[in-house]
Amino acid sequence: MRGWSPLELAPLFERRVFSSTQQDETRALVSETLKEHRLTWKGGRVDARLNRGRFGALTVCTLRYGAEVQIEPDKLQDFMLVQVPLRGRARIDCGGVQVDADPACAAVIAPNRPLRLHWEAGCEQLLLKIPRGKLDAIGQRAFGEAALRPLDFSPALRLDHPVGAAWRSMMGGLIPLLPTLDDGAPRPPAAWLDQLEDTLVLHLLYNQPNTWRGGPAATPPRRLALAEAYMRAHLAAPMTLKDIARHAGASDTALTRLFQEHRDTTPMNALRALRLDAARQRLLDGACANVTEAALAVGFGHLGRVSEYYRERFGELPRQTLRLAQ
Repeated sequence: MRGWSPLELAPLFERRVFSSTQQDETRALVSETLKEHRLTWKGGRVDARLNRGRFGALTVCTLRYGAEVQIEPDKLQDFMLVQVPLRGRARIDCGGVQVDADPACAAVIAPNRPLRLHWEAGCEQLLLKIPRGKLDAIGQRAFGEAALRPLDFSPALRLDHPVGAAWRSMMGGLIPLLPTLDDGAPRPPAAWLDQLEDTLVLHLLYNQPNTWRGGPAATPPRRLALAEAYMRAHLAAPMTLKDIARHAGASDTALTRLFQEHRDTTPMNALRALRLDAARQRLLDGACANVTEAALAVGFGHLGRVSEYYRERFGELPRQTLRLAQ
């Protein structure tokens, strides 16, 4: 799939907010522009750059860090974010659902999803920030009372599929309009610009599965929800696939199929992810004196590969998390 060319993005690249080679300065300036967050530098040279343009209520940015980074902003709360890698890759964890984002796969991140991101070195992303007020206004017009429910999205958006390709085309059509919004430039009609903004957001609301329109992100199948609730309630207990399936009222095979269809993983891998998340939280909270204590407290009986799994999920070893917390 053809990505955005430098020429297409030139109107945005000309709107520099900052460039920096300093870690603290970069975190502070990105926090000021997007959201306060925890930023862990993993390796590589800091070569950060942020560009920003605005279309009415919408903000579009390009952001790079240069180095490999781990970003933890928790919930976005006041806005929704669409992230599209322009180059490189990022692993985006949206409330336990992982998206391996690259130039062919964007991430649609709802305001209330807990968020953790790992950007590889050299990754640069296009970010579209949609304020909560804009979302609510459009949602109420389009979906009525359904928009009173908390908004949640299925986060992976394939840009090489028709729905994603159409959204990318609309986004690419807005960026060249940035010079027309500068002071002194001939401005397009405000009503027309408003319509373009609304269409960009409505495309996601109508086509990307979400709770307002009743897509797969709305309500997980009952047996899947029972399985996940059982795992969360008994993290520290020994647990097999048969145990989980029995409490969910499903066969091993049927439950595995549910997890593959709706979570893109297996029940036991989902359990491991929940335990890793809980172990990380205990380390960050200072609830455990060492890594072994944290691992045992959340149900890891065999410690041999815990550190490896932890690094795959969070981009750092558990002892590094413990040092940071201390």
